[in-house]
Amino acid sequence: MAEERCYTIIIGSKEFFDNHITSVLNENELVLENDFSYMVRKHDEYHKRFSIKGIPSDENDDFEKAEVLIVRNSDYHGIVETAHDRLGALIEDLTIENAAIFIHNPTETLEDYLVKLKSRNKITLDYKREKYEMQRDSQYFSDNIATISKKIIGQEDAVNEISKSMWYLTQIDRKKPFVIMLYGNSSTGKTEMVREVATHFFHGKVFEKHLSMFQNVRSDHYLFGNNPNRISIGFELLERESNLIFLDEFDKLPDYFYSVFYTLFDNTVFKDATYQVDISGLLIFLTSNYTSLDEMKKHIGLPIFYRIDKFIRFEDFTSDTILKITNMEVAKHVDESDGKVDSASLYNRVSNKIQVKGENARTIKNIIQHEVEDILFEEVSLKQAQQD
Repeated sequence: MAEERCYTIIIGSKEFFDNHITSVLNENELVLENDFSYMVRKHDEYHKRFSIKGIPSDENDDFEKAEVLIVRNSDYHGIVETAHDRLGALIEDLTIENAAIFIHNPTETLEDYLVKLKSRNKITLDYKREKYEMQRDSQYFSDNIATISKKIIGQEDAVNEISKSMWYLTQIDRKKPFVIMLYGNSSTGKTEMVREVATHFFHGKVFEKHLSMFQNVRSDHYLFGNNPNRISIGFELLERESNLIFLDEFDKLPDYFYSVFYTLFDNTVFKDATYQVDISGLLIFLTSNYTSLDEMKKHIGLPIFYRIDKFIRFEDFTSDTILKITNMEVAKHVDESDGKVDSASLYNRVSNKIQVKGENARTIKNIIQHEVEDILFEEVSLKQAQQD
């Protein structure tokens, strides 16, 4: 082991971090007995013990320091905010001079501290970064798109535009994030489209946020990362498992939060007040219920509008689409009922309640669900009446 402390900064998801730690410990036949949280508690108890006796703890320096220290990103939230500026010094207090120290997604302050030590040859510093894989094999592309087309009913133009974008992204090595806005009335397939892209191109992994929930002071702390001992968007982007980002209901986001997304949409590095994140190669999907580009420009403003690379409209359902979805939902409920619901009778009951215009996936599903419940309950009521 080197004479100076040996730091490894590991950037990526929790799974990536844990797998790397396990591999290193096994390879070097090391046993992890201490992690950061445990060592901090042990260190605090040590100092309290001597302070009670009135003896300076540095005169009884028998504190057993760690040879191997694991600092998880969740550990940053276990210390008071004022202690974050001296995290580097605290790690030194907890470890021997030639310790092996593994740090998961450090704050910018901690990383800067270590980089400066490295520049003065005080430590060794290595990086391990997670690589985010996208399905780029062209032989699977047509099959993936065909499957998506079968799942997203009545949105042929939208599927075609998604196909163009996904082909583009599989053929080039784009660094700047690619931002796509899916817009149109509610329950026309926008969210389902993102789910399908995640399944077929990103191994089912997606970083997802519902922006309609960002309405208060806690949202301010999350988006701007003002408090280092609280989770922020920078914190979560660092530990993402995929380069697919889904920001749902962008039209519900208060406009004073838009400045956060200027950086996210327009750069390869995202910074909040605590973290710095490499966001090269992100595919960002936005969804909204705007029905036109003019309406969108008016509400979100031109600065954010022109940072979006592509706009894909989801059309209201035609009568043919409504019929297809109705038949699919009827078939699904018949299968789920295990013979308790008859296909023809269910279709007859819902056909005069589902309109040929103005329906969406949610209204169709709700009508059919209600009728299935009625059918099943009517059977129970009939049996009860016969017993009475």
